[in-house]
Amino acid sequence: MAAAGKDFVGLVPPKAQRPPSAFFGPAGRKNILRDQFSITTWLALGAAAQAGLFLLAGRLALAPAVAILLYRTFTAYAMSVGWLRNTYMDGVLPNKFTAQFPDAAGRYGATPAASDVVVFLIGARCNHPLGLLAPGFQQLGGYFMQMVQDVEAHSDAEAFGFLGMTSWLNSNGRETGSELMEVGYFRSVEGLHKFAHSEYHRAGWDWWNKHVAQYPHLSIFHETYHVPKGHWENIYVNSHLGGINSTTHRYVDEQTGEEMWASPVVDASRGLLRTSAGRMSRSKADEHDQYGDNPYQ
Repeated sequence: MAAAGKDFVGLVPPKAQRPPSAFFGPAGRKNILRDQFSITTWLALGAAAQAGLFLLAGRLALAPAVAILLYRTFTAYAMSVGWLRNTYMDGVLPNKFTAQFPDAAGRYGATPAASDVVVFLIGARCNHPLGLLAPGFQQLGGYFMQMVQDVEAHSDAEAFGFLGMTSWLNSNGRETGSELMEVGYFRSVEGLHKFAHSEYHRAGWDWWNKHVAQYPHLSIFHETYHVPKGHWENIYVNSHLGGINSTTHRYVDEQTGEEMWASPVVDASRGLLRTSAGRMSRSKADEHDQYGDNPYQ
């Protein structure tokens, strides 16, 4: 077991209001729409639209497409050579970091993976040629969106212990209509089950039970993993704050008495958090010293 040293150093300031989860936002909804058609279908739609404009406006119809291609080519080159700000780096934390949950006072402590965590995977897929327009799919999506909003609105530690959720698309299953998955984090299985049996989840649950036979093309799933303290770790380098690092943790400021929300992101470039075993409190994080190639010191 690793010996505790100095308290971990947080890299993201706490906030007075809880940041929303990394659940499907505007970009995510656009990705879902794009996922409804294959690349060849999108190209064919674009070609048909371009041909229609050409019949109406002649060669002028080529101007919008040419202008867009020139603009995007220029901006990609300009960002590559430093003429313009690289917007792809927006939100990137240029550091080696890991998630360590703060305590009820907002302190990270010096013991890695000091609390349990529950990882909850939930997803759906529509196995229908109409995709988003398939019978029942919009209702299913609506119930899920409402469920996420409800669990976030009641996410304090005393209720369900909900910490955050991120959205993903399965890009390996098939060309279009990919499986949607949400990765959620909870403090305990009891909190997760409490939410599952609450009024906020029962509405969607009841709808599904009544319509599951009617919509055999709708598939849903979930997986739950209860990870005891000392049995989990994570590492990110020059990354966005996604996954477990996008979770937020409620605490009460000891000086002001105000409710605050802390990020779990702490510096992992030194100390016990340098290595995988160290981040699970299973070593002194010195097992990499033999290589002498730590670029983060």
